[in-house]
Amino acid sequence: MIDSWQHLHSKPDILGNPFVAHTYRFDGAVSAVVTTVIEYVTPAPSHKAILYLHGYTDYFFQDQLAHHFEQLGLSFFALDLQGYGRSIRPNSVPNWCESLSQYHDDIHIALTEMYKLGVTEVTLLAHSTGGLIASSYISTQQASEQDTNNKPRITGLMLNSPFLALPFSPNIIKHVSWPIWLAVSLLPYHSLRAHKISLYAQTLHQEFGGEWSYRLDWKPAHGFPLSFHWLKQVILTQRALQKHPIALPTLMCHSKTTTRHALDIEEVKLGDGVLDVDSMNLAAKNAFSQLTAVAIEGGYHDLFLSPKPIRQRYLTAIDQWLLGHNVIGSLPNTANG
Repeated sequence: MIDSWQHLHSKPDILGNPFVAHTYRFDGAVSAVVTTVIEYVTPAPSHKAILYLHGYTDYFFQDQLAHHFEQLGLSFFALDLQGYGRSIRPNSVPNWCESLSQYHDDIHIALTEMYKLGVTEVTLLAHSTGGLIASSYISTQQASEQDTNNKPRITGLMLNSPFLALPFSPNIIKHVSWPIWLAVSLLPYHSLRAHKISLYAQTLHQEFGGEWSYRLDWKPAHGFPLSFHWLKQVILTQRALQKHPIALPTLMCHSKTTTRHALDIEEVKLGDGVLDVDSMNLAAKNAFSQLTAVAIEGGYHDLFLSPKPIRQRYLTAIDQWLLGHNVIGSLPNTANG
């Protein structure tokens, strides 16, 4: 785990007031990199906080999510991991990694800096590949019993459609796991480039008729090239989680339906257009010993980016779980997303 980093600056964030972006530089796996901690600044911060991790080809832009947790009385922080979003730099390839464990350094920096701001308890909230990274971080900390001094205590984990298994049905995974492993091992420098915009991407951005406006250079509709080396690291991390179940209260929310093979946008909108929810559930049951799983009817892959009524059902599931685990004491009437 990294033991030193440099605070470069803290400045108003692109999301506007009251967001502040804190940027830190440290030695990465290959060269110096930066990580960005986005803070939702409030007049009366809580010692309990949420730390959000984005997914692959992604960054934090969901300002409404931060506002929701602020209404619950929780402080809110988010990470743009090294090589993603605000942390992209000319000297590194966007979204590239030597190992998913390198992102443990980003989490370590964020938690340490949050502790300096008065946070003593944190619940991690993570989407897709971010969910895999957050789970791996907790598993590593749990296995090594590393010193938690000068860091908040992690009291829970909330997962939004986590990338815990390859995006195929359980039956297909049995047949394709070995060929995929052979390909990513023999061709580590190979990558796949999308030749057209995915149907899932077309459900999101305003340019294609979706609800959301975000930077297409940081979250491109075509995605970044899919590296076989990256995929190998994902598989290794997924396998490691199956061997060491996490003993931490965990909420996993996911769509009720898989629509990744849909042929039109309207069908994709009915469920998760990226991952397979059955394989996700199967992997989660083996990876978490205190798991609560909630299926959200009609939820998109990123549940928070679903249409508002569905998004509200997702937030309600989170609120009820936080209440049941004493992270919050009550549900204010204003906590309506």
